[in-house]
Amino acid sequence: LKYYIIIFTISLASCKKEIFDSANNLGGCTDLNAINYSDSVDFEDNSCQYAYISQYEVSYYPEINLGSILNSWDIPGTGADADLLLKVKYKDSTNYLFSSPILDDQSPNSAAYWTAPVEFKLLNTSYQWELYDYDATNSNDFIDSGSFNPIEIASNFKITIYGKNPPVNSTQLVLHYQLSN
Repeated sequence: LKYYIIIFTISLASCKKEIFDSANNLGGCTDLNAINYSDSVDFEDNSCQYAYISQYEVSYYPEINLGSILNSWDIPGTGADADLLLKVKYKDSTNYLFSSPILDDQSPNSAAYWTAPVEFKLLNTSYQWELYDYDATNSNDFIDSGSFNPIEIASNFKITIYGKNPPVNSTQLVLHYQLSN
């Protein structure tokens, strides 16, 4: 019995109770899905801010359709430009989070905008986007696509992504977001 009492006393003496002291610990956001996530904080202080898409913008797309003999997104001789359709989904998903209404006759050098019908929270994961010319001559002319992780590249309420389809001047997609906690 003395042996157990000695062991118990030594165990209690060696146990230290860690006291939390906010003055000596750094608080911040510990949620990986937040724009202001930090892995160097000591505790969650409820300061997390999340990005919610409010608007989609295609600020440039290639003027020439390299996939067409006519090198045009629309009927040659009409002066018409692409009728843009934008789709966004989680990477490797079959369901689209956003499928835009078609914006008719959009100039390749002028920004095209779609308001987000639902402001969904962006997560720290990979997304894919696709841009098409959706017109009377061909309803699925592929223009460009790309993938991105919004949390890694968000800055000043914008997420700018460049397409990966040639030519060198790739399509530019900008996601405008608002912050909320």
